[in-house]
Amino acid sequence: MDYKSLIKKLSQEIPKNIVDLEVGRKRGTAPTQAFSDFLTHSEQGDWAELLFFNTLKNAGLPYIPVKYGKSDKIIAGDVKFKDFYEAYQDELDSIGKRPDILLFKPEDYQKEWGTDISNLSQSELEAIVPKAIAGFEVRSSAYLTKKFIAKKDRPFLSFTPKVEDLLVVLKWVTTFGVPHFYVQVFFDAIYIISFEEILLLLKNGEIKEKGVKNKKIIGQIDANSAFVIEKNPKNQYKETIHIYLDRGHVLSDEVEVPNLVGSRKELAGGRLLHYVVFEGGSAKIDKDELFKLIDNTF
Repeated sequence: MDYKSLIKKLSQEIPKNIVDLEVGRKRGTAPTQAFSDFLTHSEQGDWAELLFFNTLKNAGLPYIPVKYGKSDKIIAGDVKFKDFYEAYQDELDSIGKRPDILLFKPEDYQKEWGTDISNLSQSELEAIVPKAIAGFEVRSSAYLTKKFIAKKDRPFLSFTPKVEDLLVVLKWVTTFGVPHFYVQVFFDAIYIISFEEILLLLKNGEIKEKGVKNKKIIGQIDANSAFVIEKNPKNQYKETIHIYLDRGHVLSDEVEVPNLVGSRKELAGGRLLHYVVFEGGSAKIDKDELFKLIDNTF
């Protein structure tokens, strides 16, 4: 059984009352305006992605990282945003959600690609992407892991994919057959978990339900909490899976925090948005841990 077949099999074995990964994806509706908080969160995400990309590039790996995810800066309120958003929805339906970074063996990499293939045509990408050995979806978190205070209802920080994200990641994996990983970048550490490990947790978790109005699904492995599924107001009440960090792997505990710079963006009609830009920072990764994860991928 190859990786693509394994992932498809695991997704079908997850109990439907936990997560149904066989439902059709609901096409998103374009937002009409952006806010300063959105821009700051977006900049933080861009910083995390660039930090991880540069860390891979400078780590002396026998692999070559290449940017692949969408990096357009267009936002709600910009003139061409609606057309951009609809084209993005079309792509999600067609191939799923691109991970931010792909990793290639040197013999499969071509110098003319440079460091970024995100703007190549779909026909070109269809030939390039399956050659990758790993894809990384990079997320950011505004926490210091070493200063996090555990609570009864939140014993650990977490990886936080939304259920709708898993649907489009599954679509991408079954389209290209490339091993997929979630990378969570904090301001003092970097954690990683494979898509396969996430599906196994959802498949094997012993489930307990709490609450009525604000229902939570709690998943345990060997009587220890592994994940929680809830509808979080911070994520527009979209069903969010909190995979606890101890179920993943520490890729770095040496992260240098970035500098913060104030900025503004002018939208059509003269509306100004003020936000924070993240500059600089660095990290060192555990190469042996990364090699082990890649080698152990089915």
